[in-house]
Amino acid sequence: MSVIHKTAAQKVGKPRLERISLLKSVLQGYRSRLDEELQPHGITTSQLRMLWMVEENPAVSGAKVARMCSVTPQSGQATLALMEANGWIRRRASEASERVLVSELTAGGRKVLVKGREIAEGLNRRLWKGIGERDLAGMDAALEAAVEKLGR
Repeated sequence: MSVIHKTAAQKVGKPRLERISLLKSVLQGYRSRLDEELQPHGITTSQLRMLWMVEENPAVSGAKVARMCSVTPQSGQATLALMEANGWIRRRASEASERVLVSELTAGGRKVLVKGREIAEGLNRRLWKGIGERDLAGMDAALEAAVEKLGR
């Protein structure tokens, strides 16, 4: 075993607060770069994520979209209202309760979502370029296990 591999293997078993710090740095850097690349198209990372959730969950309530996107209900409602004003989503009263508004994408929202996905996927490819599929699969499995252990 080489010195490099031995050092990496030794780190795996030890508690590393640095790992959480590295994860946070990747997330913040990715979001910052994605916001920069989306900006010329008039969309933010938060809006892209919400559009994605609305597409995947037709007739979803604003409160549920906010929870899925890990934002406060107030922030979620403000973002949804802006997206509605931009013509990206349509909101209507839920069939279960007139007090609950549900959202669905418009044709304009689908166009924005398609462009946003292209940009996000391009950034994702650049981010992981040069890292082997096996390493990425291992990282994905480790992150999924960590999320499960946290009860999410």
